[in-house]
Amino acid sequence: MNDYKKLLQYSDENQKIINDLYKNQDNDYVKKALEICGFKGSESEKIAVLRRIVDLKTDPLLTELKKKNYSEDKILKIRDEMYDFVSLIHENSHRNLILKAVDNKILNEFNLALISGVHKIGLILNKIQKQWQHIVIDKNSKIFASMSNPFEFIEKNELYQKTPRGEICDRTYGVVFFNENNTSAVLKTYYEAFLDMPKLIDEFENLIQALSLLAISSDEKAYIEYFKKLKIAFACTDNNDVIKVWRDAEMAWMDTKSHLQIGHPLEYYEDFYTHAVTLEWDIRLKEETIYDEKEIKKSVKNSFDSVYKNIGSNNQIMHSMVNSNIDKTQLYISTPMIYYGADLEGLFSAQVVPNDEFVSVNSGKKIFAFVDHVYESIKAKPFMKINDEIFEKEFLDYTRDILFNKKEIWRQVYGVSTIGHEFGHILFIDEDSETLMNKSGVFKFIEEYKATTGGLISFFDNEIEELKLPVFAELIKRSVGLISWMENDPVKAYYCESLIHLTLLFESKALKFDGKKLKVNLEKYSDFKDICIKNYENLAKIYDEKEDANKFLSKFCAPHKSSYLPICKDAKEFVIYYFDLYKQIGNEVSQTKE
Repeated sequence: MNDYKKLLQYSDENQKIINDLYKNQDNDYVKKALEICGFKGSESEKIAVLRRIVDLKTDPLLTELKKKNYSEDKILKIRDEMYDFVSLIHENSHRNLILKAVDNKILNEFNLALISGVHKIGLILNKIQKQWQHIVIDKNSKIFASMSNPFEFIEKNELYQKTPRGEICDRTYGVVFFNENNTSAVLKTYYEAFLDMPKLIDEFENLIQALSLLAISSDEKAYIEYFKKLKIAFACTDNNDVIKVWRDAEMAWMDTKSHLQIGHPLEYYEDFYTHAVTLEWDIRLKEETIYDEKEIKKSVKNSFDSVYKNIGSNNQIMHSMVNSNIDKTQLYISTPMIYYGADLEGLFSAQVVPNDEFVSVNSGKKIFAFVDHVYESIKAKPFMKINDEIFEKEFLDYTRDILFNKKEIWRQVYGVSTIGHEFGHILFIDEDSETLMNKSGVFKFIEEYKATTGGLISFFDNEIEELKLPVFAELIKRSVGLISWMENDPVKAYYCESLIHLTLLFESKALKFDGKKLKVNLEKYSDFKDICIKNYENLAKIYDEKEDANKFLSKFCAPHKSSYLPICKDAKEFVIYYFDLYKQIGNEVSQTKE
C-alpha cells in the first residue's frame, strides 16, 4: 500500500505554497528576511530575498548586499543568517509533508520510516553544510587562489585521495586544513573534519535498525544495504579507504530502484582545487514519464556512433564503455520532495550521476529530470526587467507563449536541452578522461558545453520540425542568462559553457548586438547548426585523444580577473555590457504582465 500519486500531490502542494510567496511580496517571510539583511524593502531587495527563499539562489542576494557597500565579513554574516532562516522555512515545509503522509497513511511503514529517517539525517547535514561552506569555499579557496601554483601545492602535500589501484582520484570526500602560515596542509576525511559527524552516524544507525524490522521485499532490503554502505562511507577516517567505501555505497545505491530515490553527496563543482564533494541530501520522488526512454537512448547512441566515425576514432574501449553506460542508465522523471545540506544552496534542474566512472562501468548511471518542478518554478517567477532591456519584444513574446500556452512543446524542449544534456555527459568519456584532461584544472569548463551540445547533436540527427525554433530560442535565452554567473565560482563551468555558445551564435549571425539591444534571428538556425556540429566534432577529438581541456577552452575564452571573457569581439562586447547591466538591475522586475 504505497500511494505515490497522492504523495506527489502533497509534494506539489508543498512546493506551490513556496512558489506562491512571489504573489505576495509583503509576506512575513519577506519582512523577516529584509530585517536580517538590513534592507529597506525596495522591489529589487524583495526579489533578492524571494530568490533566496523560493529558488534557493544566493547570487541575487549577494548582488543586493554588495550594492549596500557592506564589508565582506558583514556580507558573509548576513549570508549565513539567511541560510539559517531559509533552512528553517524548508525544514518546516518538509516536516509538514511527512506528518501529512503519516497521518493519512498513504505509504507503508517501511517508506514512512525511510522518509522520517532521511529527514533526521538531513537536519544534521544542514548544520554541517554551513561549516563546509566556511572552510572549503570561504577560507580554503581564497588561500589556494593566492598561491602561484596551487595544484603543485596540492600534489606536494598529498591533498588528494586515491583509488584502490593507487590512482589519484578526481574528487575528495575531505577537507583541507592549513597550518598557521599556510605553508603546509593536511586533508582530513569528512568524519574527522566535522564535529557533528558522530550524530550523523547515530541517525544512520537508527534508520538502519528501524528499516531492518520492516523490510520485506528485495527492493526494501536494497535500501538497507545502501544505508549500511553509506554509513560506512560517512564514518571513514582513512584517506586510503575513502574512495573505495564511497564506491561501494554508490554501487549499492544503483541497486535502489523504487519511487523514493535518495540523493547523497555526488557533485563537486564548488571546490575548484580539491574537488571536495558537496553535502547533497534529498529524496526525489519518481513520477510517470512522458518520455520514451528507449528512443532517447537509441537516438543518443546513433548520434555518438556518427560523430565517433566522423572524427576517425579508434578508441574501442571508450566506445564500448559509452554504449554500455547508455544502456545501463536509469532515467527518473522526478520531483525534489525533501532536500537538505548543499541542496539549500540551489536545486538541480537535472542530474546524471554518479560521477565515478568505475562505478558507472559496473553499474551504470542514473539520470534525474525534474520536469514539472522546473516548469512550475519558472512560471512562478516574475518577468525580469533585464530581459526587457536586452531582448526585443517579439523574441520575449515567442518564448513566453511557449512557457504559458504550449506546455507540451516546453516539455519536449526540456527533453532536448536538459535530458539531452545529461546523456551528453556520458559521451566520449571513459575511466581516466577527467584525470588526464584536467591538468590545467579546467575540465569542467568544457564538459558542460560538451553535455549540452551532445544533446543538441542528437536532436539535429532526429529533428522534429515544430521543435527546431523553440530549441534554438531556449539555447539563446539560457546562454544569455548564464552570463550573470561570471563571478560565481561554483557555477563558472556553466558560465564558460555560455561563452562558447554565444561565440557560435554571433559567428552564425543568429545574434547581433547594437550596443543596447540584442537582435535575435531564429532564421539562422541552419547556419548555427552547421558550425555547432563542426565545433562538437573538434571537441570530440580532444576528448578522444584525452588532451588538456584548455586546448579547447582557450580557443573561445581568455582569462579575465578571476573569470573569463570571450575571445570573439562581438560576444565579448555583449557579455561585458550584459554583466554590468545585471549588477545594476538584475533583481528588478519587469512592468510587463503575463
